[in-house]
Amino acid sequence: MTFNPQLLELNKSGNDKLQQNNSISVCFATFDDAIGPISAYHKHLDDHSAGEIAVKVMIGSLSLHTDNKSELCGESIIPFSKQEKIAFSYFFTIPAPKLRGGQRSCSLIILMDAKEQLQMYRLAPFLSTQCKRVSNLVRERYVFGKSMPNLVKQKIDDLLDVQSYKVEIEEFYAARKITITKSKTKGSMQFLNKVIKKDLDKAILAILMGRPVVVTGDEVMTEIAIASLEIFAPHKDLKKVFWTNQIVEADLIGTKRNIAKAYDDAVIVDLIKGKVTGGEQSKFCKNLLASLRGIDESAVVQKVNDKISEIITSASILAELAMRKEVSKGDISTVAPMFNSEKMGIIVTIAKSMNPIFTKKIDYLAPIIAREASTYDVFA
Repeated sequence: MTFNPQLLELNKSGNDKLQQNNSISVCFATFDDAIGPISAYHKHLDDHSAGEIAVKVMIGSLSLHTDNKSELCGESIIPFSKQEKIAFSYFFTIPAPKLRGGQRSCSLIILMDAKEQLQMYRLAPFLSTQCKRVSNLVRERYVFGKSMPNLVKQKIDDLLDVQSYKVEIEEFYAARKITITKSKTKGSMQFLNKVIKKDLDKAILAILMGRPVVVTGDEVMTEIAIASLEIFAPHKDLKKVFWTNQIVEADLIGTKRNIAKAYDDAVIVDLIKGKVTGGEQSKFCKNLLASLRGIDESAVVQKVNDKISEIITSASILAELAMRKEVSKGDISTVAPMFNSEKMGIIVTIAKSMNPIFTKKIDYLAPIIAREASTYDVFA
């Protein structure tokens, strides 16, 4: 299957539409001692699909969980090509005194249509927070082999209500003067190109790689710049502080130049001097910026979305390969055309950030895929 992801803005009407047509689904997967991975509970999925999803997710977790005494806990975003879905999986264990190791592996799985994968990545931090809460309840109330309590079922069903818990976390950050909602100020590539004359690609790469960017200048210009830089993160809800005189933790921060110096590891966008300091250069980001010159502002967002979608698709595929017990040469050859040296570092970073429990396998597979990709005359 070929992914053709499109950005769906995270607003209430959009989420209501998703929930009304049941395109968000949920599955609670675990292991049955006799038959292996099963879906112990699911909503908005047929039994067969839920079973297939449970098998793929839980077998993937087994490839990591080699020590029965260690607790498997973590999360992953992986594609399900056959079902045309993208899934967020939260792994955890529940007590099982009769089993060796005294625990049973489980996973809460939230699925959306594959075309909504950018939204899935944006939602990942919220999904993680909610799944952690539900997993704690499952540990307390659910005993494998017995009927699932109605309260547990209800809390699993609540994971379908995307908007309510997204708003909850937005309000949490708002109380701390950090915003993760879309900027009210309109972003402008024309503004960035006019003001920043040197190394803008470094700031774009930092945003893609999840590193902080500090913007200095007057308050009005800083807010416009932050809204403009936000365009390059359609897959993330960035934590933004438009103006502060204090040291804060966020993705995009507006402040005075003398305060910016205190951010040792951040990339600094100086609107007065028109340059970017710190960070690394990126051929992918340079080419992306060059492709945006001279086009209408309305077309900029769609073009950026398309390019970042390609990155996210590759990251999802890399994560899916990392979940497999075995990866063949044929598997590598099939996916290699979607990878190239310009974007490989970004793909690996995003894949690991969204699938931290598969980090070692991703690090192992990435250079193998890169070598195979280098044999192609024309890169993807």
